[in-house]
Amino acid sequence: MMNKIAFLSLILCLCVFSNSFGAFVYWGGGMKDGSATAFDWFNGGSDNGLFGDPVLVGGNTFVFTPQNFRADSLDGVSGTAADRLKVTLVAKPGQMITGIRITEFGDYGITGNGEVRISGGLFMTNMVEFDVADSELNVVNPATPITSGAGNWKAVGEITGLDWTNVNFVMDNNLQAVTVGSGSNSYVQKKITGGSVTIEIIPEPASLGLLGLGTLFLVRNRKK
Repeated sequence: MMNKIAFLSLILCLCVFSNSFGAFVYWGGGMKDGSATAFDWFNGGSDNGLFGDPVLVGGNTFVFTPQNFRADSLDGVSGTAADRLKVTLVAKPGQMITGIRITEFGDYGITGNGEVRISGGLFMTNMVEFDVADSELNVVNPATPITSGAGNWKAVGEITGLDWTNVNFVMDNNLQAVTVGSGSNSYVQKKITGGSVTIEIIPEPASLGLLGLGTLFLVRNRKK
């Protein structure tokens, strides 16, 4: 009999319109490598450090507090914000990594003639057999580009149907703000109520309602 455990991981913020990155920023506070209840992780970090450092809570819950993940544009000068998160996940004995889901939120504002864009991608590589699975981040409310007003946005992405034990996970995240002419300004940012990103375990079958911004690591227990 097989029991599935869904790891609601990483409810995060994303950015990558530039291909140039500085030195890789490993998670601090002893979180570069670590052990959750059902998987171990290694070499966690991001290219620009915009995600911040996670905290492991309750066995399999990551909490991130992203800072300054924001793009601004004023008087025709475009702005971008970009980061790429990377981490290696290794399932513990009897576990299988079956997929990942992302949900993220933010806000935006546009005055005058301008627009903002949100985009990103998810990539998982099976380090045992070197299979690759990927998916785009889809902005669902409102659709991107956003060309007027102010408010909140939501984006989702997922990779499912896997059966892997050793995974290299990469998430590219992109924000862009554009204006045309003087007197116009726009901004877009990743933002979560309370200022944190929460990742929590949800046993299946159960509602996979996501709290805030989140990445879902699906892990399946195998029992003889």
